Amino acid sequence: MFCPQCGQQQSSDAARFCSRCGFQLVAVSGLLATGGRGASSPEPGTVFEAVPVPASPKRKGVQFGGKLMLSGMFLGPALAMLSELIRGPEELALLGVIVFMAGLFRLLYALLFEDGPYRRTLQRQPAYVPQPQFAPPLAASALPPPQSQPAHAYVPPRPDTAELSYRPSVTEGTTKLLERERDEPTR
Repeated sequence: MFCPQCGQQQSSDAARFCSRCGFQLVAVSGLLATGGRGASSPEPGTVFEAVPVPASPKRKGVQFGGKLMLSGMFLGPALAMLSELIRGPEELALLGVIVFMAGLFRLLYALLFEDGPYRRTLQRQPAYVPQPQFAPPLAASALPPPQSQPAHAYVPPRPDTAELSYRPSVTEGTTKLLERERDEPTR
């Protein structure tokens, strides 16, 4: 098995972490065992059921305000006709107007001040966001990048040709002494 992050070949398929970069290989071996499907992935051809999303407080407030306005629009004329039929108080029709206005104010309050799904996600972001395992790392590491160089790419340093002075080797002094002894007559 090869590490998907750095490409290092692992010594055994039972390795839990990469020996070079430390990447977790447990998920990789699980994916290899299931043929590329995750443990919670459904079989191909499975029909998905829709999961209902809970309504936000803003949406609930707008719906309640709209219902109050609608009921106020029908309640006002109905109460006005009822007060004419039973010869009751004429202020009874104002109850429908009050219900309509309450719905309008509830709707405006929900639109202006209550949290919608977008605002809730901004407020509830966790301090630590885990990175997906198969994506490249998002933040730079505190350590420097690995300094490895393959052997075939090694080039020895070039001599400095602009150097004017000659540097004798360590053995040259000894060689000169031996040559001097050879040239001198033996005593």
